[in-house]
Amino acid sequence: MANSAIIVIGAIIGPLITVNVSGSRLPFLIGLLAIGLIAILVANFLILRLAFRPMRELESTMGAVQPGVEELRVQTNFADPDLRRIATVFNSMLDRLEHERHVSAQRVLQAQERERQRVARELHDQTGQTLTHEIISLDLLLERTADPKAHQQLEAVKRTLEETLEEVHRMSQDLRPSVLDDLGLVPALRTLAKQPSGAEVSLHVDGLRDRLPAPIETALYRIAQEALTNANKYARASHVNIDLRCVNSHVSLRVQDDGIGFDPRSIPEKEEPGRAGLGIFGMRERATLLRGTLDVRSAPLRGTEIVAQLPLEERHATS
Repeated sequence: MANSAIIVIGAIIGPLITVNVSGSRLPFLIGLLAIGLIAILVANFLILRLAFRPMRELESTMGAVQPGVEELRVQTNFADPDLRRIATVFNSMLDRLEHERHVSAQRVLQAQERERQRVARELHDQTGQTLTHEIISLDLLLERTADPKAHQQLEAVKRTLEETLEEVHRMSQDLRPSVLDDLGLVPALRTLAKQPSGAEVSLHVDGLRDRLPAPIETALYRIAQEALTNANKYARASHVNIDLRCVNSHVSLRVQDDGIGFDPRSIPEKEEPGRAGLGIFGMRERATLLRGTLDVRSAPLRGTEIVAQLPLEERHATS
């Protein structure tokens, strides 16, 4: 429209000037034509810059997209219908990619949990039974041994086997506690709280009457397990409080310790291979995959608080 207006004006004024201007004023005519050409170029530049500004915004948003950031989407309120369609299609593509990422990651975690369960059962059923059989055999051998020195050596072997059996049972529980599959999250957390550790652990449960979906129970148990491990291994805490609540279609897990704490800003944005981290990435990934959030609140010498919130379907919530 701008180009057409300039051409129409030039087509009307140009012949009038040509008719009324003598040949001696030809330079004036050339200058007028040059001004018209410059006006056309400037008008095109300004119009194209204004027209392509939404494209630059779209390009900026595309460049800022990162995996796992669901809130970042392109605005679809462009005046140009073509741009609206492009933005809508791009947002749909992001939604599909995010959905596929969640599904794939959940499948990976489920496969890991199944493998943990298989290894835990093998440790408990095969290795544990073998060690138990050897301990019983040593008991029978001790009853038949009269030599004090041999008796003492057999007792030492028996103690070693008993310690190994306890370690196998502990490893089996760490890999996949059977109580989590059989009885649910709350009994599994109670068992976790009673395990020997350097800190005194207290558990509080509120608003949770029925069992939660298996993925949510597994995620919350792993988060609590990792947080408790961090409190004992890194924070050197003397007391850890685990609080599990189900309110307003959400379940929240809060693990708070009185350890040495740390600066949350020191955690890198991306997980570094080989870095002795605190398991924050694994906990946050489990919460994110279930459309939840995980917050880490800590400060040096002020302890650490980890809060995970996961959404629930309405039938799992309690008033």
